[in-house]
Amino acid sequence: MTPTWFHRGGFMSTEDPKTVLLSNWPVLAALGLVTLLIVGMLGLDVFFSQREANKTTDIIENAQRSIILLNDIRTHARQFATTDIEREIIHSTSAIAAASRSYDPIASYQGERDEWNRLQDLLRQLLAGPGNRQRSAPLEEAIDKSIDKLVAINTSAGAGNLLVIRAAHRQALWSDVVVGGIVIAIALVISLWLLRVLSRQRRLIVERVQFLNQKNAELEAFAGRAAHDLRSPMNPIRGYTDLILEAPGLPEDVRGMAHRIHRAVGRMTSVVDNMLALSVSGRPPPGHSSSALAVERLIEEMGADLQGVDLVTKLRAGRVACTEEVLAQILRNLIGNAIKFRAHDRPLRIAIETRDLGPMVEIVIEDNGLGMDSESARHAFEPFYRGPIDRELPGHGLGLAIVDRTTRSLGGTCELSSVLDHSTRIVVRLPRA
Repeated sequence: MTPTWFHRGGFMSTEDPKTVLLSNWPVLAALGLVTLLIVGMLGLDVFFSQREANKTTDIIENAQRSIILLNDIRTHARQFATTDIEREIIHSTSAIAAASRSYDPIASYQGERDEWNRLQDLLRQLLAGPGNRQRSAPLEEAIDKSIDKLVAINTSAGAGNLLVIRAAHRQALWSDVVVGGIVIAIALVISLWLLRVLSRQRRLIVERVQFLNQKNAELEAFAGRAAHDLRSPMNPIRGYTDLILEAPGLPEDVRGMAHRIHRAVGRMTSVVDNMLALSVSGRPPPGHSSSALAVERLIEEMGADLQGVDLVTKLRAGRVACTEEVLAQILRNLIGNAIKFRAHDRPLRIAIETRDLGPMVEIVIEDNGLGMDSESARHAFEPFYRGPIDRELPGHGLGLAIVDRTTRSLGGTCELSSVLDHSTRIVVRLPRA
């Protein structure tokens, strides 16, 4: 059986954190591997995309630029061969030389360099003559054929590069498919593993809930038996004490001892009743009730205790998701605390307000009593805690603990704020019915 702890809310089971980490490390490792694969796939996509972009740039810069330069050379060669004007001859010569210098470093495709060298020889022969007076038709045709061949080489090389690019596209696609398949396979393995882990955790949770229910039932049964067993011997003690106090001519010292016994039995009975209320406060019965009606009935019930109290009520809330008995118990504890911790130098004033607040009903009880310091306010909802002022008054430190635990078990909240020797304000929020 897994070890259990006891805390404010009841029993809680836990496992060794090291065991949990050891059992989960394959999942963490698989998630890390999937992350690396995804990053790697993105990296491959970026790499192949960059390579394709570079090859596309090569096609544009080499093939197209080469064709443009070759057509420039062709145009200026024809102009040189057909003119006698000195200025045009000089311009064509300069243009051919400039285009040749630009073309020479990019003549790198297979067979291109040899054909380029041949074209340069033809151009030198053309430029050596004095214009169209030495025009040679076969030379011009040879230059045109050489340029056409170079254009064809660049066009073919560009087409070859396009094939390479398509191959790179296919390679990137297949790499994505392979890596994606691996990622999907690992994701499926992780999913199956997580399903097993979740199934195991669900089974453990069901076992823990059953264990908690069993322990809570045992605790409530024990509390009931303990309350009954503790009450049983106190009843005759109380009865015999009453008989002693009713006896005539009782010495004063005996009467004083009987009174002390009677008060002690009363305190013990109160402790038993409060402990029983605390033990069952975590499982209030289901139901619903009117908050305004519950407050009005409780005020009527506590009429004798509220004599001389300046009581102000603003009841504007609807129904709450708890029975009237449970709500009355919460209110009785809070109003009873306000009465118990009243200041002796001023009349007690208690303000009770209820209002709807979204899906919740808010109940505010504020008094002008003794209040409490910050340390006492911080521990006010802890069972059996009694601050410096509390120790001077009768009680067991269970009233606010019962209120807090009952409120939380209903799905609500309980907040306390207090100023020493000035006021105490408690805000209870309960779900609406």
